[in-house]
Amino acid sequence: MARLGRAQPFPPHIKKHARPTSCEVTGTATATIDEADVAAGGETIILALFGDIWVADGGTFNAERQAIINGLDAASSPALGWNDEVRDKEVVTAVVRTDDRTVTITLTTAASAYDISAQETITVTVPASALALGVAVISTPTFTVDVVSGTVVKDRVGRGVIAFSR
Repeated sequence: MARLGRAQPFPPHIKKHARPTSCEVTGTATATIDEADVAAGGETIILALFGDIWVADGGTFNAERQAIINGLDAASSPALGWNDEVRDKEVVTAVVRTDDRTVTITLTTAASAYDISAQETITVTVPASALALGVAVISTPTFTVDVVSGTVVKDRVGRGVIAFSR
C-alpha cells in the first residue's frame, strides 16, 4: 500500500514528461535542390518520428503510403508544379517504412514534366492514419525547390536529366 506523499511509478504504457509527437524532415531533397533534380528522380525525403511510431509494417502501412505522399504539399499550385507533377504522380512504392520511426520517400522520375517559374515551398503533413497514436503531425522543417534559370530543356539520358539554358 502506498503512503501519501510518495511518488508512484508510472505504468509502463504512460511516459512521464512525454514529449509531443513531432516529425523531422531530412534527406537529399531537403538540401539545396532545383526542379531538374526533382525531375531526374533519386532525391530522398526522410521522415523521422519522435514520440510516436508508424503503423505496423506490411498491409497496414502499405495502405497508408498514398496518404503519406498526399501529405507532401506545396504552398502554391502552379500548372506543372509540385502538387500536380510530383505529389499527384508519385508511385506508392517510392514510400518505404525503414523502421518503426523512419520512412524514406525516394522520388522517382514520375515527375519528369515538373517545371516551375518560382521557388516552391514544400510542407510535409504526416496523416493521422499512418501513425500508431492516430494524430496528424506537421513536419519540420519545410524545404524548397528552386527554379532552373532560363528556359529549361529536359532530355533523357539513361536515368538522368540534363537541364540547360537556351
